[in-house]
Amino acid sequence: MVVSCNNGTLSTFIPTVDNPWDISKVLLVYRRLGFGIKHSDIASKLSLTPSEIIDELIDNAKNLPPTPDPGWAHWTNTDFRNAGGNRGPFYRNHQKIVFEDFLKNDMRDRLTLFWSNHFVTEYYMYNHPAYTFRYYTNLQSNVLGNFKNFVSVMGLDDAMLMYLNGYENRNNAPNENYARELYELFTLGEGNGYTQDDITETARALTGYNNRQDGGPIYFNPNRFDNGEKTIFGRKGNWNYDDVINILFEEKSDLIAKFIVRKLYKHFVSPDVNEDIVDELALYFMNNNFELEPLYRKLFKSEHFFNSFSSNVLIKSPVDLMVFIEKEFDFEKPDNFSDNLNNYLRARCSDMGQEILNPVDVAGWQENHDWVSTGTLPMRWEFSDYLLSRYWIKNKEQFRNYAINIVGIEETSPVEIVKKINKYMFCNYNLMDDELNDALAAFKGDVPDDYFNGGGWTLNESYAPNQVYALLLFFVKLPEYQLK
Repeated sequence: MVVSCNNGTLSTFIPTVDNPWDISKVLLVYRRLGFGIKHSDIASKLSLTPSEIIDELIDNAKNLPPTPDPGWAHWTNTDFRNAGGNRGPFYRNHQKIVFEDFLKNDMRDRLTLFWSNHFVTEYYMYNHPAYTFRYYTNLQSNVLGNFKNFVSVMGLDDAMLMYLNGYENRNNAPNENYARELYELFTLGEGNGYTQDDITETARALTGYNNRQDGGPIYFNPNRFDNGEKTIFGRKGNWNYDDVINILFEEKSDLIAKFIVRKLYKHFVSPDVNEDIVDELALYFMNNNFELEPLYRKLFKSEHFFNSFSSNVLIKSPVDLMVFIEKEFDFEKPDNFSDNLNNYLRARCSDMGQEILNPVDVAGWQENHDWVSTGTLPMRWEFSDYLLSRYWIKNKEQFRNYAINIVGIEETSPVEIVKKINKYMFCNYNLMDDELNDALAAFKGDVPDDYFNGGGWTLNESYAPNQVYALLLFFVKLPEYQLK
């Protein structure tokens, strides 16, 4: 078992001279809790305290309404047939909407992406765009709410009822699929605190959600509910759906809290878990009646979260990789590409193994090292290069301006320019000597060495945009660029 090197506590992080509030920590916050940040916005964030930043992110997320209905979110089968019968364009349109949310929102939709990989549904298993959209807004509406209520809402979500066979679960033909995943994937963890008998009895208690008309909302049918006595976690009664949720959280609260906190920790902090921190957070979660908002504030304001060992330990997902490039560089794009940007991002993330709204299986994407393989790494380089090339085609000068914004117009040393851009792009990763030499070679390009002597060279030189472009192309291919 790998032991975490992060020994920071859950006390609120207070910057010191030795551990200051700086750009690297702002980047850590926005790359973990959002989808990056424009360089022009960083100064305003540095004027706030770390706690104020976290409060701002959470408050903004809490006050953000769900994504508006695109016009077909409540369509029936007949509505889709009348629109031509092909549901694919509506699904792809929804995916594009999700990427719009990623680009313009921070924590709310970062959390939505996380929880979509927890309460998993696979679109192609039920093929209903309206169900998928309502599933998405159910996630958005509950990511900062009460986890017990969250579990209850998602279990009755139309997409979930179709995906995990709740729609087929009836008194004369019980289906155990959702009952199993409720315990194994959504609340307790595999084999943790439940038996096969608990699954069987729970399935009986979840019967009856079998009625729908013309592909509309699924609703309860009392005639298909099992009215017999069930025994769940040792408790006997004529239990129904609400009873299952209540019994689960009354009997297994400690196991639920630890399972959920551990999953949050591995996604937002580090794959190497500090079990003492998880135990402390789990107790805090229970004591706050499974409210997610105070849990987020506790973790993300903590010394532990801001500890240096939290940097560069998580591998960027395909969404991270593509959205970060677009958001953090904040470059102009050709008009014809701007119109299709979200579609490009959607398609490329799918190519790299992260098709939004359609995870690989019921257990979801396993993240981190699973994101990178001999097949996906070349695609990561190719797609990063392509985005940079679109920006280059549109406006070469923006590459010069990007460097000036980071290092200042007065800087004359190519070494310092490379190091400062590296520090910004890589968040506290210092280049190895051979990497630095290669980066300098890429940056200098064909410019003679003697041009850099005596302080006469600056980023104002005519060839500077080409140099910055070459440097960025070099940086996005470094292994460390895949980390956040």
